[in-house]
Amino acid sequence: MTDSVRNQPAEVFGYPIANRSTRAEQIRRAAKCPFRDVRCEKKSRLLDGPFGVCSARTSRGVSAICPRRFEEPGSIEGVPRVLEEIARHYFGTTDDIVVFPEVRLPNVGAIDYVIVKHRPMKSEVEDFVAVEFQSDSTTGTGKLVEAFKHFVDGQDITGNHYRFGMNTYDSIKRAVTQLMNKGIVFERWETKCYWVIQEYIYENLVSRYGLAAGAVQPEHSTRFALYALRPQGDQLSLVATRVLSTSVDDVYRAMRSNPRLPDRSAFVDGLNKKLQLRLSVR
Repeated sequence: MTDSVRNQPAEVFGYPIANRSTRAEQIRRAAKCPFRDVRCEKKSRLLDGPFGVCSARTSRGVSAICPRRFEEPGSIEGVPRVLEEIARHYFGTTDDIVVFPEVRLPNVGAIDYVIVKHRPMKSEVEDFVAVEFQSDSTTGTGKLVEAFKHFVDGQDITGNHYRFGMNTYDSIKRAVTQLMNKGIVFERWETKCYWVIQEYIYENLVSRYGLAAGAVQPEHSTRFALYALRPQGDQLSLVATRVLSTSVDDVYRAMRSNPRLPDRSAFVDGLNKKLQLRLSVR
């Protein structure tokens, strides 16, 4: 087995598992999230304390498995760098912006972040943009918890392989439901929403449903802000790769014409086999 296919935590409490620097160890002992400078809130029913795995490494690369992983600090105090980049992309500036987390959208849910551009020297909205973070999830998570326990117990796990996997399909199902429900609202409002996801999740959307967003169109309310997690010194850092846009109708059409829809006759054949086993007749 080569290093590229070893499944293991990529980051524990914000630092790569190979990083045993004084700063990294201080953060880990305090069980802190360095992206938010607070105690880690990620939980597992298998642990009494925080489950501090921010990202996981598998054959597909490094996957953020906690939405807080997208909150790397930026140049504006209290504002994640990703939100600064979105503000510059949408407004063309970070002047006169205020960021509000977890803003309720009546009858729909909550928006992860709303970036408001206010009128200079006034408490009045000039414009705003919504932002949603979508991290990935895992299968066989008990093995990832086992890896986390080994690491915090002081073991060197950099050469170990743990039998967990990525549950990207489940993450996509949850994301598409929100994208449709909230996207309808944003289109009605003629407002934009940026969905922050990693490149490989978007590529999965393309291959699974045939959804292919294109260059940003001003009439599209749904925008994908795509990122990758890449090494930067002794840490990993989010790197913006591209911004694409689409519409709710485009998403719906892609799902309706999904080339991977199951075949009815094959499904019936499977039912016939089950009947033969259950009824013991042919």
